[in-house]
Amino acid sequence: MSLQIPWLNSLIHFFMRGREAAVKAVVPVLQSQFPFFNKLSMEQRKLFAARVYLFSKSKNFHFLGMETNADISTLVSAAAIQLTFGLPEFRFSYFEDIFIIKTAYTVGESNVPWAGHVTPQGIYVAWDHVQRGYATENDGYNVGLHEMAHAMEYELAFGAYAEDPKLGYRFTQLKLWMNENILNRTASDNSFLFSEQGRNNVHECWAESVELFFEKPAELRQAYPDLYERISLLLNQRQLGNVKADVVA
Repeated sequence: MSLQIPWLNSLIHFFMRGREAAVKAVVPVLQSQFPFFNKLSMEQRKLFAARVYLFSKSKNFHFLGMETNADISTLVSAAAIQLTFGLPEFRFSYFEDIFIIKTAYTVGESNVPWAGHVTPQGIYVAWDHVQRGYATENDGYNVGLHEMAHAMEYELAFGAYAEDPKLGYRFTQLKLWMNENILNRTASDNSFLFSEQGRNNVHECWAESVELFFEKPAELRQAYPDLYERISLLLNQRQLGNVKADVVA
């Protein structure tokens, strides 16, 4: 037996309509400024837009040196969804705050400009560098993906992903592989794909590998076929061909 409560049903319908409208509102921004979105099938686009909306609603966005901008919040959120699109969980529940800085910034006593970083307090990105990352989608430089890859490490250790032993195991094996095959090697052979930092720090190697996986997949697979396959398995995505459609909302 089902209990019918007319006012409750009306309220649920009202909120569902409001959510559908909010999800549709992010689509034009994604279509015009997020190349990955336009490579998806129509069904995948619906799922992607819904995830972007839900991710952005779960975060507090802080704009430093610039005015609050909903489109920017959407695009930064989309970087996280691009990374996690093949996974059931995507909200990065460990983090509540995302800080968007107008341009590259310094941290602490360092005079070196930073394009982004991640701490337990939040995800930080320089907006001009995020823009640059998506303006050219095949140069291997994408700050949005890079910082979300760092954020994913926190999720694997302390967030929702920590409850997924298979995902944790695959990531641990991936880091071991990078330590054995990329780190602390000379810039010869195939290691030219990685920066000096990427060749000497496993966390940077992971983040740069994500950039390469999405922006230079053919080069990555040719140079490091095992690395490409390991990332593909971890993220449940393939960039040489269509993104897998068997994802959970």
